[in-house]
Amino acid sequence: MNKNLFKIDGRFYYGWVMLFVGFMTMFIAYVVKVNLSSLFYTPITEELGITRTAYTQTNTILTITMLIGSAFIGKIYKKYPVKYVLTGCIVLTSAVYVLMAGATSLWQLYLLSAIQGFGWAGATNLPVTIIVSNWFGPKIKGTAMSIGMLGSGAGALVWVPIANHVISTYGWRAGYLALAAINAILIPLSLALIVSMPADKGFETRVGDPSPEEVKAAGGVSTQKTGITGKEALRTSRWWLQWLAGLVTMIGASAFSTQCVAYFTDITGDSGQAAAIYAGALGTLILGKFLLGVFSDIFHIKRTAVIAPMFYAAMFIAMMMAASDMRYSTLMLPLYMIGGAVPSVIPFLITARNFGDKEYSVLSGWMNMAGNIGQIIGPTIAAFIFDITGTYRLAWIIFAVLMVVVGILYLLSSLTSKKQIEALGYKPQ
Repeated sequence: MNKNLFKIDGRFYYGWVMLFVGFMTMFIAYVVKVNLSSLFYTPITEELGITRTAYTQTNTILTITMLIGSAFIGKIYKKYPVKYVLTGCIVLTSAVYVLMAGATSLWQLYLLSAIQGFGWAGATNLPVTIIVSNWFGPKIKGTAMSIGMLGSGAGALVWVPIANHVISTYGWRAGYLALAAINAILIPLSLALIVSMPADKGFETRVGDPSPEEVKAAGGVSTQKTGITGKEALRTSRWWLQWLAGLVTMIGASAFSTQCVAYFTDITGDSGQAAAIYAGALGTLILGKFLLGVFSDIFHIKRTAVIAPMFYAAMFIAMMMAASDMRYSTLMLPLYMIGGAVPSVIPFLITARNFGDKEYSVLSGWMNMAGNIGQIIGPTIAAFIFDITGTYRLAWIIFAVLMVVVGILYLLSSLTSKKQIEALGYKPQ
């Protein structure tokens, strides 16, 4: 069998087209949901005359329904074609943005956020993790995942300045309509290009799968679609430690993504400069996510998962120091390049490593639940601290400490349940 990174048996491997779709999902949907929401904090709270804590509850409500959706969205992706599930999620989230543009009170935003959460459960990072799991083998999975995930960094460089311009020039209502239009770009891409499994395109093996010789040398057990079930994973301490690590990671990450622009607007008095700092930080993820995936393949994901969160901790310290000296905002960028890549790369690679591909979509959906809970807690803590103290500095210190805890949790996870998982017929790589 003649195969390389781009061809299998002389044919171009369609998995690269699928990876492009995954990249575009992060480039558009992830950025719209995660990175553009912070642009609305100041204009909406000022027009409606509400506190930042009150407006933050739109994110809390959205995340609760997203959490509910994440409990079963993995099974839906497993049962139905990926293209139709993703398209349905994008249609729902885009339609809700159109309705949000006409909202006149906070309760309406609460209600619409609750509806939108169900769509976001299946339309952000979950599709790209499923695509990589289905189409790429263990030898290249980390690199493929990082390529797909770096779409969010590239998308932030494009969409943050555009959305900020629309909001600043035409108001937040026009901003919501812009988000609906941006998000809807994914609909024709999904319907035209997505194919669920390699077998649907006639591929019996994937790029990154071990060769027959490697399988034989390993004892004759293929690493394609092996592992343990979701129910079996739930009975291990390894699962709960990594799940908790994913939750704690998103406490800090979601606080950064929702409050960063407001924080630097307060410091500088210039929303344009604040948006530029935010976009610059997100832009570093273009390189950061790629590097984190490559490091995971070279140095092993179990080591990378422990070290990378320390960069995030240092980033929060630099962010806190920027309140006194804006030069620290420059130091913040290279630290965020690696640290900021942790939430969208590490949890899903560590899941594949720890439990295999057998029920990867289900396990990924459950990992999303951990992130969703973190997204409820983080922005609420940050906004509450601001409303009480008038500054975010204490919040950034708290989140720095939590990122150190993340590294410890991943370390403990890699040390537990090894014999238990091996007894179930899977040996973590």
